[in-house]
Amino acid sequence: MWDHLNCWSPAFVGETASHNCPNFFKSEGKVYRNCTDTGWTDPFPPYERACFNETLHLPGESHDSHMYFPYVKTMYTAGYALSLISLTIAVAILCLFRKLHCTRNYIHIQLFVSFILRATFIFIKDSVLFTDEDFYHCDDYPVVCKLVVTFSNYCIMANYSWLLVEGHYLHTLVSISFFSKKKHIWWYIIMGWGLPIIVIVSWGLAKYFYEDEGCWETRVHDWVWWILRLPVLLFIIVSATIAGDN
Repeated sequence: MWDHLNCWSPAFVGETASHNCPNFFKSEGKVYRNCTDTGWTDPFPPYERACFNETLHLPGESHDSHMYFPYVKTMYTAGYALSLISLTIAVAILCLFRKLHCTRNYIHIQLFVSFILRATFIFIKDSVLFTDEDFYHCDDYPVVCKLVVTFSNYCIMANYSWLLVEGHYLHTLVSISFFSKKKHIWWYIIMGWGLPIIVIVSWGLAKYFYEDEGCWETRVHDWVWWILRLPVLLFIIVSATIAGDN
């Protein structure tokens, strides 16, 4: 059983298993669990008592300061939930009212959908990675968790790609008097959803062949990480340049 810190091998009922603290704690402490008829007991002593020591804390820092991660997760979950609800309402309004149907709003809808997908896959990723301790068994990670992380990164890429499309469209309206909006919308769709596919496929192949570890949520080789980050930086730079020219 994987409890996000140690992998506990199968044991007989009544047996007490022990594990050293993970290496990143830099502690020589040990944690124990009992195997019972109903499953593993909670670790004793708790990780924060067995593994935390003075070398891990700044002067005056308490153990409570290491418990802020659940609060951060709660805050960003609430933020994404609010964003998901608001964007869904906005897309529904733009789709339902015929008077709002135009190229500009079609592009807005695509951008909103990319943010909706991003929030959705954030929730899916959290549910896959963090809710079920028995889902993973040591180094055995199912394909589904890698796919979820891949689609989550794709949605993030699509956000920046559609922001670039928004900027280019507004720049075109200002700088060009006559142009075919219907033809442009199809090019924008290819650009907004297609460019991230090329980047994600490249990143996925690099992860599979050179960094196939865990659920692909970790970063070991910087060059693999830059496959995602470099296009994002380019999208931001080009968008800022277009905005500066308007």
